[in-house]
Amino acid sequence: MSHIVTIAVVEHHSLVRRGLASLLSGLPLAELIAVVAEPSELDPALPRPDVVVFGPAPSSGRSLEVAVDRLAGLSKVLVVADFIRPLVTIALRAGAFGCVHRESGDDELVHALTTVARGGVYISPALAPRLRAELRTPSTAAPAVLARREVETLRWLAAGMTHRQIARRMELTEATVSTYVKRIRNKLGVGNKADLTRKAIELGLGPEGSHVLPEGWRVGDHV
Repeated sequence: MSHIVTIAVVEHHSLVRRGLASLLSGLPLAELIAVVAEPSELDPALPRPDVVVFGPAPSSGRSLEVAVDRLAGLSKVLVVADFIRPLVTIALRAGAFGCVHRESGDDELVHALTTVARGGVYISPALAPRLRAELRTPSTAAPAVLARREVETLRWLAAGMTHRQIARRMELTEATVSTYVKRIRNKLGVGNKADLTRKAIELGLGPEGSHVLPEGWRVGDHV
């Protein structure tokens, strides 16, 4: 890391949380700005961290997806977990930049953090076999889920608004709106704005649409 990287730790287990805080607070060129147990405990008044180190509680794939999706709207997410269930691909598809096994050493965690802070993707070598197995398993995942804020963003895009106008309307930063747009494109598998507008109309999200998604699509209950 060649510049100060701000970090937030979100870890449900108190002992692990204290250990992560101790390790990360001692890193050169790193500033620990928040240490909390749950994503909901992050103070919205704090500056957005460059990286969130997220240690989720044992949960279903759906709850992990919701949590990572929420945190990915704030910064790059590095998930640290045991990954007992097939959750690596779920975390990555939800927007995580990295996955590290909870039993990894300090050096690997720092390397993963550095990689993610620079915009790279890091997967712990210990998780490589699991990732390969998950990718080979036929997907039984539900169709793409658009979060409420993503639906709202898509609606304003279809109405012809710029990112700046949408940011003002939704009381967000332009950077956050851009993040939402990238995630919408990935989830819907579309490229340019014209394709997004057409897809919005197909989904009933155009200016005159009913705002009802067709069968097989769901709107996430998260922000």
